Amino acid sequence: MSTSTPLELSFVTLDVFTTKRFEGNPLAVVHVPAGVTLEQETKQIVAREFNFSETVFLHESTGNEHTVDIFTTDRELPFAGHPTIGTASHVLGRSKHATSGSEDKNTALLVKAGRIPIERVGPSGPSEPLVVRASVPHDVHIHAGHLRTTPGIDAVRESGAIGHGNPATEKAELDAPVVSIVRGMTFVLVRLESLEQLGALSNSGRGLDFDLLPDLLDKGPWGPEAGGHVSRYYYVVTEEKEDAVNIRTRMIELHDEDPATGSAACTLTSYLTLQAQAGEAAKGGKLLRYNVTQGVEMGRRSEILVEVQSKADSEGAGIDAVYLGGSAVEVTRGTIRV
Repeated sequence: MSTSTPLELSFVTLDVFTTKRFEGNPLAVVHVPAGVTLEQETKQIVAREFNFSETVFLHESTGNEHTVDIFTTDRELPFAGHPTIGTASHVLGRSKHATSGSEDKNTALLVKAGRIPIERVGPSGPSEPLVVRASVPHDVHIHAGHLRTTPGIDAVRESGAIGHGNPATEKAELDAPVVSIVRGMTFVLVRLESLEQLGALSNSGRGLDFDLLPDLLDKGPWGPEAGGHVSRYYYVVTEEKEDAVNIRTRMIELHDEDPATGSAACTLTSYLTLQAQAGEAAKGGKLLRYNVTQGVEMGRRSEILVEVQSKADSEGAGIDAVYLGGSAVEVTRGTIRV
């Protein structure tokens, strides 16, 4: 960073996975002009300044592919859901296609995990925010271990970092599957029995630092050496219909709660799709729709749509495509000096 003549970068903030300001999950999108290079350290400092769960650096492009870097307050991520939908809404909303009614099928975001095609699929009314859909990168991997079988878990349990003081929740956490949507983005998928149990979770207790459990993940490319993020994602299946599954979720880690976690929602729904295939509850080749609601308990309701295309039966159980959808509304805009 320069200490003499600061560089001024424009930014917007958006609330993502909502059509209402001050709900959903806040996101900052910082514009990086063509020809400007920002050091990783600078991006990290800017992300820490915004202090959102994620901040995006959108590298300006005259073409249809937009390079995007995603940072939390302490690290860069290869992929994250609400930054993808927020950035997609911002990019498509300011393009000529948003007013002409034509769609450019070649528009994509380039993140560390890969290329993400994006498109407009709404709005539902002339005054409604855009509804966008992203074909997200996926390489779903179910890890062999669980929290219960991980070396070091006894000390973590004794510290009170498991279960939120509820024996039933503790058991669900200890036996929950550990699943990665891509390398470096992993979630412990904790299924709870009721909305009451979900609502009783608290972020006021001792958080779980996954750095203390390096053996939770499989060794090799899926292990801690891949870097990235691990956290617990709690969910309750509230309704299962022929055409859709409705789910309520919460993300609580290290004293923080996230209003909307698109990457976790994609991980969860991919896992549920694989389980449905294994149990022959759904035939391969079917597009399964999941309506995920998160952030209710913290007053920032978020509506996340995930559609998972399973592989045809002849190819065995697997995932062909994962589509993440939602809306975002702009809240602020300005410049930041770096």
